[in-house]
Amino acid sequence: MLESLGFVEAAETLYRFLLQEPMVGDDIAALKLGVSITEVTTARAQLIQAGLIRDSWDEDCGVAFGNPQLLLDAALRKQETELAHRQEELAESRLGLESLLTDYLEATSQPSMAGEVVELVGKEAIQRELETWSQKVQREVLALHPDISYTAEQLASAQAMDLAALARGVKIRSVYRDDCRNDPAVRAYHETVTRHGSEVRYAKVVPARLLVFDRQAGMIPSHTADNRRAALRLEGEGVAAMLVLSFDLVWSQAVAAGPDGLPPKVEVPSAEGPTDLDRILLQLLSMGVKDEAAARHLGVSVRTVRRQIADLMVRLEAGSRFEAGMQAAMRGWLRPPD
Repeated sequence: MLESLGFVEAAETLYRFLLQEPMVGDDIAALKLGVSITEVTTARAQLIQAGLIRDSWDEDCGVAFGNPQLLLDAALRKQETELAHRQEELAESRLGLESLLTDYLEATSQPSMAGEVVELVGKEAIQRELETWSQKVQREVLALHPDISYTAEQLASAQAMDLAALARGVKIRSVYRDDCRNDPAVRAYHETVTRHGSEVRYAKVVPARLLVFDRQAGMIPSHTADNRRAALRLEGEGVAAMLVLSFDLVWSQAVAAGPDGLPPKVEVPSAEGPTDLDRILLQLLSMGVKDEAAARHLGVSVRTVRRQIADLMVRLEAGSRFEAGMQAAMRGWLRPPD
């Protein structure tokens, strides 16, 4: 007990011993207790200073003893005072940290926590946001990756964040373009993360870069020409639901690699059924998406979209887009491929 109050280890043992043998000197006490004379001398000095022992006024009594309860009360009052002071210091530190965080966010162009749409300008700002979310995410990450090639630094960073999240039980689903698997480094990255539980699929068309975290927040490019130069961080139930819908649309048309790890075979157009592009376009149209938006989503020109719609109408024997949608639904063309 006395050790917790700052006494040396031998102090309590010496006190108990002196209660039984008050006339014993330090040399005999050291021998009886099995400790050094220095330890006994130090312990006795602490006991005297604390008022637990003193020289007795009676010559034949050796030492007199103080009440340990008084010492304990005084020690507890001291510790309570120190604790209150420490709490005040912690409160001041918290205020200082909040001020420091504000200065950091301003200096690094970091967004504030309020608001549903925040623009992240520059690769460094985007990378910081990705690292922050990779640590915050608790349940799920959804990702669309339209790029063909990736640098070694990008793959190493992505793999580190993915493995850390997967180790926490986070579910990760990603869609990449078919042709990105021509890169051995990309294949190695995919093989590593899938061994740890990540799900990776491939699609002929991945319309845009997209990330969704826990179905609460997401990131999309704010510049179509360079999807890594700037990004928008979006938060809110409604906007997150739309991002998840966009992901699910692409995910449903994408396929996993085969057992040999090779890219999936690309579907060949036929007059009997829809291609992957047909299915995506039909689902976009069923959602009321305009031609221009569908073209941006698919990464093609508006003319290509309208030509494909005209071809679909012929194959579905439909006189209007509405009728084409009805025919597509009846034939099961809006469902993901088996």
